[in-house]
Amino acid sequence: MTPVSSRAAVRNHEAEEFGPLPTYLELAMATAAATAYDTATAQESRSLLPRLCVVEKAIVVSIAALALYGTALVADGLYIKAKAELSQLLLKRAFAAELRGEDTKPWPWADFTTEAEVTAPRLGKHAIVLSGASGEALAFGPAWLANTPQPGDEGTSVIAAHRDTHFRWLKDVEAGDEIEVTRRDGKVLTFKAGEGRIVPWDQSGIDPTAQGRHLVLATCWPFGATERGPLRYIVEAELVDPQPIGTVPAANTKPLSQRE
Repeated sequence: MTPVSSRAAVRNHEAEEFGPLPTYLELAMATAAATAYDTATAQESRSLLPRLCVVEKAIVVSIAALALYGTALVADGLYIKAKAELSQLLLKRAFAAELRGEDTKPWPWADFTTEAEVTAPRLGKHAIVLSGASGEALAFGPAWLANTPQPGDEGTSVIAAHRDTHFRWLKDVEAGDEIEVTRRDGKVLTFKAGEGRIVPWDQSGIDPTAQGRHLVLATCWPFGATERGPLRYIVEAELVDPQPIGTVPAANTKPLSQRE
């Protein structure tokens, strides 16, 4: 399992491993894109100019807000957490479109797509899961490791996320808890969690080809640390019962490797 960057507060370390983080301007544009999802549908029959005006206004408002609060967020070490929360709003919109059968990116320059939603019902926690554990993907949400099966398929599927944002609740998962995964093809799968364990990143014992249908949620260890380390905290879960939730067009049932 490839090591995952730890805390975004040490931004230079994350940049070394994953590349540069999105800027405030990019976040503003992402916010504008979220607004555009709703307005574009309602204005499809209108000219292009009104839609551009809406986007431009949203960009201006977003930039102004980020300029006002951005310095304080960085000073308090909250920039990454704010980005993580904001991005999930956009990702939820994109995932809803995926469930309707549309191949949609959360924003035009994203190098990933939404793949699933993972939920811990007892804890009231949920997050949109992205394709590929690249630096950009992990900055915005949990990422499905594409060299592992999709959740619910034969073998062991692995979803990884940062310990200080989207998977900071992983330490609170108890043996017997349900973990629900809604896939982009419309299937809802329920897994039963086992005990969490701490492992070296390169000796996790995770076998993607293991018999059965397994799910592993993984993050860095220890929680609350500010530097990268060699340890990972993983929660392994077993599939209980898949439940289809309607018909989704065939376009979204393609393996990731076959999508454009």
